[in-house]
Amino acid sequence: MWAADKRDFVADHRDAIADERDAQADARDAVADERDHLADDREAALDEREQRLDARAAQLGLPPDHTPAERAHAAAQRADARRLRDQGRQEQEKCRTERDKASAARKEAAKRREAATPDTRLAMVFAEIAQHLYAADTFDEVLLRIGRAAVSTVEGCQMASITLNEDGVFRTAASTHPAATKVDEAQYQTNEGPCLDAIDDPLVYAPSFPDDRWPTLASRPIESGVHSAVSYRLAGPGSRTNGSLAGSLNSYATTSRAFSDQAQGIGLVLAAHASVTARAVRERTILEQLGRQLHQALSSRDVISQAKGILMERFRITPEDAFDALRRSSQRLNRKLREVAERLTETGEFVDDQSTLGVPSSDPR
Repeated sequence: MWAADKRDFVADHRDAIADERDAQADARDAVADERDHLADDREAALDEREQRLDARAAQLGLPPDHTPAERAHAAAQRADARRLRDQGRQEQEKCRTERDKASAARKEAAKRREAATPDTRLAMVFAEIAQHLYAADTFDEVLLRIGRAAVSTVEGCQMASITLNEDGVFRTAASTHPAATKVDEAQYQTNEGPCLDAIDDPLVYAPSFPDDRWPTLASRPIESGVHSAVSYRLAGPGSRTNGSLAGSLNSYATTSRAFSDQAQGIGLVLAAHASVTARAVRERTILEQLGRQLHQALSSRDVISQAKGILMERFRITPEDAFDALRRSSQRLNRKLREVAERLTETGEFVDDQSTLGVPSSDPR
């Protein structure tokens, strides 16, 4: 029976990792879609600007900036780029469909395992907890949910906390009770205790305090009302060298020997699922930040390009001179270059020493 339970738990854990991988792939696809949409918008803006320049040139009786052959070549290049983006979108959609099918198959297999082996239902409960944790909006929120899940699922646990090791500095990132935080801090100050040992070991149990393993810590946890503790490692081996999560989940009780073997095992399962979830949320947050930064960078580049085009048309200057004019205006107004460009594209207003552009200051344009 234990072998079957172990096999099913490994299968559930593997499915959780696959779900995490799929979520990361979906996030990457979302970033790629955003990038493609921005590229489409940028090309549409370029087409519109060229049309305005042609109309302006015709109005002034000036020859067009580019020959028909050059314009046709540029249009063909943009068409090729759009075709490649469309192909990329189709491939992404195909991959998403395959991931959805694989996810449905995993869920069906999990249901069959649950029906065939009722003893594995506990693992399924923790899989649902992991999904609930992943729904958290921020990394700090998911850590607090992990602590609350320990209190609600580990028998004997009355309070819980999360210890993180960040470049050798320990801190309590989440806590369900002030006493749990105080016990953590006592261990940081003495540089010993179960929450610190658990960063390297899967499970560290302290049936009572004081404990001979931590002579300096001694009975300080009792001063905060904690008489026993069990700590679990969060994240896998080597996590402190790859930049991901490194820490421990700490369960505390106000009585000695509060955690049975079964309770310790349940906490170990919870910590395994919580580790996967916490790492996934952290990586998801990083991907979302990269997506926002990419969107901002592309948007800034587009609006600056549009502003340069306006100045080039208005003052008949080169792209380099147009950019220098924007930069000078930004410095004179003590505003960001993007803000100056946005003001120009939205209102037509532009502040600069027009004499440096070869245009009289009284020029109505």
